[in-house]
Amino acid sequence: MKRITSFFIALICTASLFAQNSQLPVVKEIVSITNENTNRTVDVVNIPVDGVNRYFLHVGNMGIGDKVAQIELDPVCRLYIPLGNNITDAVTAMEALKTLYKEPKGTMREIQGSFKPFFPTEETETVQVYRHQPLLTNQLQFVIERDGYSRVAYLDKSDFNSLLNGLKLHGKLYPSEL
Repeated sequence: MKRITSFFIALICTASLFAQNSQLPVVKEIVSITNENTNRTVDVVNIPVDGVNRYFLHVGNMGIGDKVAQIELDPVCRLYIPLGNNITDAVTAMEALKTLYKEPKGTMREIQGSFKPFFPTEETETVQVYRHQPLLTNQLQFVIERDGYSRVAYLDKSDFNSLLNGLKLHGKLYPSEL
């Protein structure tokens, strides 16, 4: 039993040494919303790289299938929408996306996004954003077409407004990031 305990202690100490040398980015969560009805989590995050803040909208995990039926099988890959390098740019980008909620159902815009495992990279691809309105909700539908199937994530208007208000509040609390 002592050997097993000693092994795990050595493993934990060694792992912390390797973690200090890793090149994983630091992700600072600005605001996070978990919808209790859908169990989807969306965030606005800051990922500083070389001293430059980079803000992203994380629209949650994307399902696999077509635009109607989706199966969520991939908890690793995430879609991040770049918002800018400061709070002011991030709020402006979010407000531009918010105008899509007022457009007619089915209206589509193309934006750039990074769909990668765990963290966004400099490589972006085209993301189609649709105004979607099933039954009693108002949503944005984020779609990436790949190899004959669609990767789709949804963002409810109420969650989006909460993210935007949280981002504005963060700007007031930390004016150095404006």
